[in-house]
Amino acid sequence: MYFKSYPWVLLFFFRVISLMNLFAQEPLYLTDSIPPPVDTIKVDIFSTDTASSTSAFIDAPIDYQAVDSMIYDVKEHKVYLFGDAEVNYQDIELKAAYIILDMSNDEIFATFVRDSLGEEIGRPVFKEGSETFESEILTYNFRTRRGIIKNIFTEQEGGYLHSEKTKKHEDGEIHLQKGKYTTCDAEHPHFYIALSKAKVIPDDKIVSGPAYLVVEDIPLPFVMPFGFFPNQKGRASGVIIPEYGEEKNRGFFFRQGGWYFALNDYFDMRILGDIYTKGTYGFNVSSNYRKRYKFNGNVSIRYYKNVSGEWSLPTYKFTKDYSIRWSHRQDAKANPNSTFSASVNMSTSKYDQNHSRSATEYLRGQKNSSISFSKRWPNSPFNLATSLSHSQNNQTGNVSLNLPKATFNMSRQYPFKRKKRVGSAKWYENIEISYSSKLDNQIRTIDTLLFSSAVFDDMKNGYRHDIPISTQFRPFNNFSISPQVRYSGVLYTSQINKQFVDFYDPDLDSTYAIVVTDTIKGLKYAHAYLPSISFTLNPKIYGFFQLSEAFQNKNPNFPIEAVRHVITPSVSFSFTPDMSEYTPNYYRPEPGDTTGKTYSIFDKVGLYNTPTLRGRSGVVNFSLTNNLEMKVKSRKDTTQDSKKVKLLESLSFSTNYNVYADSLNWAPVSMRGRTRLFNLVNISFGGSFDPYTINENGRKINTFEFEKTGKLFRFTRLNFSVDFRLKSKASTGGSRGGQDARGQQIVGEDGQPSEDEFTMFDDEYADFSVPWNLSIRYNYNYSKSGLEKNITRTFNFSGSVTLTRKWSIGFNSGWDFRSKKLSYTSINFSRDLHCWQMALSWIPLGNHQSYTFRINAKASILRDLKYEKRKSWYDRN
Repeated sequence: MYFKSYPWVLLFFFRVISLMNLFAQEPLYLTDSIPPPVDTIKVDIFSTDTASSTSAFIDAPIDYQAVDSMIYDVKEHKVYLFGDAEVNYQDIELKAAYIILDMSNDEIFATFVRDSLGEEIGRPVFKEGSETFESEILTYNFRTRRGIIKNIFTEQEGGYLHSEKTKKHEDGEIHLQKGKYTTCDAEHPHFYIALSKAKVIPDDKIVSGPAYLVVEDIPLPFVMPFGFFPNQKGRASGVIIPEYGEEKNRGFFFRQGGWYFALNDYFDMRILGDIYTKGTYGFNVSSNYRKRYKFNGNVSIRYYKNVSGEWSLPTYKFTKDYSIRWSHRQDAKANPNSTFSASVNMSTSKYDQNHSRSATEYLRGQKNSSISFSKRWPNSPFNLATSLSHSQNNQTGNVSLNLPKATFNMSRQYPFKRKKRVGSAKWYENIEISYSSKLDNQIRTIDTLLFSSAVFDDMKNGYRHDIPISTQFRPFNNFSISPQVRYSGVLYTSQINKQFVDFYDPDLDSTYAIVVTDTIKGLKYAHAYLPSISFTLNPKIYGFFQLSEAFQNKNPNFPIEAVRHVITPSVSFSFTPDMSEYTPNYYRPEPGDTTGKTYSIFDKVGLYNTPTLRGRSGVVNFSLTNNLEMKVKSRKDTTQDSKKVKLLESLSFSTNYNVYADSLNWAPVSMRGRTRLFNLVNISFGGSFDPYTINENGRKINTFEFEKTGKLFRFTRLNFSVDFRLKSKASTGGSRGGQDARGQQIVGEDGQPSEDEFTMFDDEYADFSVPWNLSIRYNYNYSKSGLEKNITRTFNFSGSVTLTRKWSIGFNSGWDFRSKKLSYTSINFSRDLHCWQMALSWIPLGNHQSYTFRINAKASILRDLKYEKRKSWYDRN
């Protein structure tokens, strides 16, 4: 009742406590209270003579507010702010639980308080421009822009800085004593570099005196006489520290060390090198480039000279490897009418085996590259496309190149179609004309000769263009007649001529005539007019089976409602007359042949065949396609509509019959099929069946297999593949105190945390519905074109298991059916250690048996703070 009658006593008591806390510079202890409305008053209340003496330094209004309460001391020119206090002056912003604003000295003091449970609340957060830090106690002078800070915590470009005592200077530099530098964002960091003293230059660097490493509060014998930590925004050029180690065959090494060049805002460059004490060395030049809304990409060139073993010993090996990679992507907004892209991946055939640490790259049997440019002209039917392509077999070293390949085409045009059609279309309005041209240059070589002059010796090239004029008639449904006249022209760089020459054999001391083929260099053009007509019949046949309503009522749980079978047969006949009398003759009699056999003067001199044909041509094509679907009821909800299930997505057969061939008129029957089971398993298969038999030498002859063995066909090829991927469902249960893969609390069926506790790792709880995935692939290929058969089988599986939120295991392996053992196998373990990460990569089998164990800091700024132990597969060779 006494305090109710005299509220000023409470105000006085509160004031005394605040002043005592100010002089002691200790945190104030307050109990929780309901905050009153925010009260914000401008600093202009101090418009007295004493306050005006400081106006030369306070050149802008100071805004301040507090949620709990504010006390004004007019005599001392101070304001005491309690509870979520905030002060703003120019680009300075300060928030804290308790703030004293001293206008006579242009100073501000801030600290935290403790709640009724003794927990810290409202630690001062100071922000000036782009710089922000948190502390326990802060004193700052507006006039000098200097401050004294105790127990600071601030972020510095990816790192965190702790300090017991800190001085802030007017130029933004920070001097600190007894500091910690870490990349761990925890309040009590798991590791840090203890700094006796240090200087922080904003947006430049952090320089320290003697420092040592501390992990989990345990000092390690890792002492540095001084420290230098980059603290710059954006990219900066600098040294890339190499990794070091030892291999038995190649010796001690420094690897992946060099220099990074931050050239400008559009591209950079990285030059790295490897060197081993026994002679192996290599370098890597790479660059990333980007121009917004235009393009982006990266390029990497690697070269290695591999030396293993001692010079004078039989185990000595010397090889050279290179790798060129380039990726370029054009932004879709850059130019809608033209595009340029590149995807280059070429190397020596043994590069991945010698230098790759990736299972995917090591097992890759084929490499492909492409550089392409395309352009189309708006409101025009013309378009241009050019490309350079590369294909390489890593097993054989064979390389195929197209340097370059270009096409220029005109889309279909209807020259007789009326712009404003009245009534039905006339037959001549369906006449269409188009144009296509193609230029190609092909090289077949091996990787070791790729950059030598010999690579162009066997280059084959050619240019061809075609102008087809065609139309189509449909007398009735599913039947069409398509006449066509095509003009074809081919440009060659040489031609051949066969003739008899006298040859003297000194061993037999006799002379006889032999056929010699001369190649005559020079551009030659060949052309022809090729009329043709084709007839096509392709109906669709539907087979539909639906269960009767009585059966469904009697068996309501029977899931199948109906089955549909779609058959699409197709028969077509194409005919080309003999035009040899109306087109130039590019054929010559074969020397010495009396049967009328001829050869083309452009035979095997270019990429394209002679445009004219000798004689007429007529081919009948047959095909049959099947599709099988089933309609089933929904298992979850009987009110939902039924869904379709594909039993057989496609099963097709095709062959053709050459009407005018003198033998082997029938082509082999080709079969293809695919389906998907349970929406998980993909199955594809195919085969080839030849109606003709073979002789004792394995050559196909003009005799049906049925006449020899009683079988309709001879089985020549079969391929079968199956692959499926399984994965877990989302985690729904687990153990008390645990979390699932998404970081959410694991609860039991009653909605409460489960009491079934199981500790697997530090503070981790196992969730038996752990995320996992498994992929399995099997391929079978059989071929027997002659007397010998060839069978290849591959079986691969891979997957991953996430044991906890921070533990995961990945694996990749397969089965070698020839050696009857596991093929290339890799197992990877990873553990998230908050600010650190741990990884183990293990290859337990094969020629590349090796392991690598690494534990390192996550942050890129401390990428060299790591421990690594490895055993290279080179040591086994």
